[in-house]
Amino acid sequence: MIDMHSKIVVVTGANSGVGFVAAKQLAEAGAEIVMVCRDPGRGETARARLAESATGPAPQLFIADLSSQEDIRDAARDIHFTHDRIDVLLNNAGSVFNKGERSVDGIEKTFATNHLAPFLLTNLLQDQLLAAPAARVVTVASEIYSRKLDFENLQGERSYNLFKAYQQSKLCNVLFAFELARRLDDTNVTSNVASPGPSKTGFGANLTGPPRTFARIMKATPRFGTPERGARTLVYAATDPELDGVTGHFYYKESELVTKPVTRNAEIAARLWQISDEMCGLGQGLQQGTPALSS
Repeated sequence: MIDMHSKIVVVTGANSGVGFVAAKQLAEAGAEIVMVCRDPGRGETARARLAESATGPAPQLFIADLSSQEDIRDAARDIHFTHDRIDVLLNNAGSVFNKGERSVDGIEKTFATNHLAPFLLTNLLQDQLLAAPAARVVTVASEIYSRKLDFENLQGERSYNLFKAYQQSKLCNVLFAFELARRLDDTNVTSNVASPGPSKTGFGANLTGPPRTFARIMKATPRFGTPERGARTLVYAATDPELDGVTGHFYYKESELVTKPVTRNAEIAARLWQISDEMCGLGQGLQQGTPALSS
């Protein structure tokens, strides 16, 4: 890994799984890690563990439930107060829910946590990204994302299936990251997607009944790798010199993955961006090549 001293890296979901491993490796390389975690206790335990490995500044912890837009805004405001730039934003946090649960904002939680959270946080931190000499936004998705986006069922309005909701939210991640790349073309900020692949982490531990049993059985199969293996691609996308200036790509197993046709549909991506913008109350999104008004 390259020397990350003097680099500031924001990692969501940094307290466990591939997010923690990626944060640990980046801290070992000298980066100042800014953690955004939901649970104060688990977050502080992880922060202390990262501090033991850090060769640069001590990691910082900000608490936010990423299904809550108020929490995201509070965390973004606090990061604004403490850092004048961000070199890497690793949108890693994600979840899945048994039923069509609603967030405090009345939004279906899978869509709120997996898609709207990175969309809103990235918009709110865009000025710090633009202030860095060469910033990277890495959004974590999955290679098993949906082949199409159902705008009439974004929040399970017609029917809710946790697997389909998860896959659709991962497609939203890819569409967001690629649209962000287009809107920030000719700036110092790149936007790419990374998938850790199937990993033996605590993801899905909140599930109950048959879905929880299914998840546990799947994680016992050889197809699921360690968090260390899963974190490699995240770290690769965040640091590899070969990716300097490279934007609008999907990386899996530290190699570029050819994505499904829907991910290159600029009309669909722009429509999703506009819907997301309205749901987050931004008033406008990132305009191509220019800063956004993010409130």
